[in-house]
Amino acid sequence: MVSRRGLLGGAAALAAALSGCSLRGKDVSADAQKAAEAVDGVSSVALEQRAGANFERLLNGRIEIAEEDRATGIAVYDDAMRVIVTVIHDRLDDSEARSLRVGGIMAELADGTELDVFVLDPDTPGEDPRLDQVHAGAFYGRYGLT
Repeated sequence: MVSRRGLLGGAAALAAALSGCSLRGKDVSADAQKAAEAVDGVSSVALEQRAGANFERLLNGRIEIAEEDRATGIAVYDDAMRVIVTVIHDRLDDSEARSLRVGGIMAELADGTELDVFVLDPDTPGEDPRLDQVHAGAFYGRYGLT
């Protein structure tokens, strides 16, 4: 005997498979990585898109910056995040783009100093935001996207 919950879950999975839908959605990691690699001062980029534990979509990775000076490195990181968020904005529909979590994209300066997205002051909700809660939409105002 099949439970009602099992039957409904199986039907939803079958519908998603038949429609070509994916919990991951469109993967923009390669396009975003290529765009960020073209930013002056960036020495390498490695990005990966995946589904999180609660089915949220995440774009994580590391941007290696060929600068040791913190202020200059932050400016390069900001430029790299600008092109990454712009790719997300341009390639995904609005709700997907805004909700894609990008807080796991870290930068590393030539001297090993790590930077996270909070040095870029994203528009984050709440008094104590976490990196895993920072989504691409939090940067739309900063980068002039609508």
